[in-house]
Amino acid sequence: MEPDRWAEYGPGAVGVGWDMGLLGLARHVELGIATPLETPEWSASDEAKAFIAGSSELWAEAAIASGDDPDAAAAAAARTTAAYTG
Repeated sequence: MEPDRWAEYGPGAVGVGWDMGLLGLARHVELGIATPLETPEWSASDEAKAFIAGSSELWAEAAIASGDDPDAAAAAAARTTAAYTG
């Protein structure tokens, strides 16, 4: 990842996407069918927004645990959430 992007979004820039991919896989395994998480309906849902915000916050916690500045990590998480939720 480009250093500027990392500084702006932190690990959540790609981590949130990974988490959504794993959520999609879990739903596929559980339900036995493909359930597209990228549909406009799901993306606009409260479930999606809560999942994305929670994922962003957890990636910020991981960044802080690895030595990132807490304020910078929190700001990056907020930008990541905004980028994914519009």
